[in-house]
Order: sequence, then C-alpha cells, then structure tokens
Amino acid sequence: MRDESYASVQTVSDQQPKASVKVAANAIEDTARAVTALLDELDAEHAKLTMVFYGGDHDDKVIARALDSTTGARGVAGTTAGELSCKGFSHNSMTGMSFHGDGVRAAVEIVPKLRQLSLVPIVHLPGKLARGIGRSKSELDPERHLWLFMVDGHSGKEGLLTPFFMQAAPRLGLVGASLGDGEDFRHARVAHHGRVYRDAAAAILLEYDSPFETFKHTHMELTDRHVEVTKVSGGGRILEQLDGKLAQVVYAEALGIDPSQVTAATVAKFPLGYRFRGRPFPVSVLRIRNDGTFRLASSVQHGEQLSILEPNDLVGSTHRAIDEAIDALTARGCKAEALLLFHCIARYIEARHEGKVDALADALCQGPTCGLNTYGEQFETLHMNHSLTGVIFG
Repeated sequence: MRDESYASVQTVSDQQPKASVKVAANAIEDTARAVTALLDELDAEHAKLTMVFYGGDHDDKVIARALDSTTGARGVAGTTAGELSCKGFSHNSMTGMSFHGDGVRAAVEIVPKLRQLSLVPIVHLPGKLARGIGRSKSELDPERHLWLFMVDGHSGKEGLLTPFFMQAAPRLGLVGASLGDGEDFRHARVAHHGRVYRDAAAAILLEYDSPFETFKHTHMELTDRHVEVTKVSGGGRILEQLDGKLAQVVYAEALGIDPSQVTAATVAKFPLGYRFRGRPFPVSVLRIRNDGTFRLASSVQHGEQLSILEPNDLVGSTHRAIDEAIDALTARGCKAEALLLFHCIARYIEARHEGKVDALADALCQGPTCGLNTYGEQFETLHMNHSLTGVIFG
C-alpha cells in the first residue's frame, strides 16, 4: 500500500544545464500549507514556468492567490480527476512541475468561454503566445518549442479547440489534458494570474533548450462488435440511442450481459471507438446516466458506426510505450530527466477494478513524474480518449 501522506521533491539535475525541470508532490490537506510547500519545493519563484495540478477539494482561490504572488503570469494550475507522482496515484493531493534555466521561455494565455468558442481569437493565439516569449511564429522550432494545453473537460470543445489552434499554429508538438474534478463530473477549474476560471483553457508555449520527446498510447483493440449511433444530443456528447434502442441496452446486448450489469468499470474496460488511420480510436463513456444514456468524453455523430473495443495488456503496454519514448530520447544522446503525463480516468478505473493501480503507477512513473488523471487527452490535432499522452523531458 502506498503512503499518501507524503511530501516529496525531485531535483532532476544537480548541474545547471540551459534547461532543467523540477517535480514535486504532496498530500497535505490544508490548501494554503499544501500549495506553499509545493511552490517552495519547485523553487517556483525563480522558475520560467510552473504548472500545478490539484484535487478538486482544495480551495481554488487560495491556490490562485499563492500561485500569483509567487509566479505572476508564469504559473498556471488546474483541477484533476486524480493526481500522479512517483508515490503513485492519489486524490485531493497536489503535484507540480517547474522549468528553469536560461534555455527556458514560456507564455500562458487563457481561452475563456469555451462553450461559445470563436475561431477568430484562436487563429491569433499562436502568434500571441510566440510574442509572449519574444519570438515570431517563424522562429518556432519543433526541436525547441512545444504547445501544452489544459482544457476544461466539461466544455465539450476540445475536439474543436485543438484542430482550430493547430491550423493557425506552426507545426510544433502539442500535448494536452482535459481537466476534471475527480469522478464527480461537475466542473473543472483553471487558475492563472490570481483568477479562477471555469469553462476555460490554458494554452502554453514552452521553449526548452534540452531535448524532449512527446508520445501517445492506447491499449485498446478493435473487435467485430459494431453498433450505429441513431440518436445523440448535447453537441454529440450525450449518446441516447444505438441501433434504434436505448444506448445502455444495446451496449449490454453487444457484451452479452444484462443492462443492469453495465457499470463504470464495464465501460472503462470496454469503451466505444472506431478505426482511425488504421488504429483503434477510443470514445470513452464518462458516465452512465440514470436514464440509460451515456455521457461521452468526445463527440459522435448520428449514423456513425462504432465498435465495442476491448483491452490489451494495460500495465505491460503502458510500460513499453514509455520505454519507447525514453529510448527515443536516449537515441538523441540525452537522459530522460522528468515525465509529464496526462492519463485518462477510464484507464485508472479499469486498473482499480482489476486490482492493478499500483502496478500501473509503477509502469507510468519511470522517473520523476508529474501527472494527472484526465477526462480526455490532446495530441497534435487530436482530442483523444482512453489514452495516455505525455512529454519526456531531457
């Protein structure tokens, strides 16, 4: 059993390279004490960028004030569906990552009112972020620059925000998380520059003059069990009917079980999905609603054909995916120093049901780690579900 009453920090380089990372975590219950300790351990006062992820029971305003007084516009925080550090998975704790050195520049911009998302400000956002680090868009280099996104996972707009942004942006890597609030599925929050936002996203441009490697992974596989979307609402996020009948009923029939046996663990293990570029593309069921409809983590359309997906080896495939990303960084002559991981809550629920939470945490945390459970993940132009996205920093 993992001790969740911890307070730990890893300084991932004793030398002073052009760019370096610090990672910290604690499970202090009092918000003021927790955020103060975290920011101190991250040396956030001197960092070029500080990211904090915290459980939804913490006081948002206390975090916003503490972060602003320490970092100003150089800090950003968001709520999670669970936190991840080298101590494993935890809840209502804090984890954070800070970036240091002359080889680091960063800019943070808030995108408010996501449910009223307009294309015009998104088109101008990449240029605004570039100017925020003293660069032009043409100077941005995928070897040195990276987009990081923190998006309200209740907005339903991740599938529009990411491709809109990337159409206007230089082709850098993009990795992001749909922020959550545990398993309550009520509201996520972002804190920046002394304010707390709902229905908002934080867009970050990071310049990092040491190598880094982005990656994505899903352990789901396609099956020959297919269903058709016949009624959907809520911008494609509320799945009402499959094959002309109630979604929960048809889903249960496809699995050969009674509808009453469809639980959060069931939909976590057997998500919906489709084939995309030859690979499974999961669509997570975030919640089974009382009326037998499904709340989804990404949008589907009327008439769309979906498959029932099934899991491969969750722990083993996760370990291999991170191994491969670390190996890719090593092949560039650089040691992996820290991991930033965005991990789908459905994967965590599957691991919990299978009794594999600690094993999954061990597979994920192959170095100093700052991570969180999410309601969805972003990678390049894609809004993804049931996946792991991340960055390995050298």
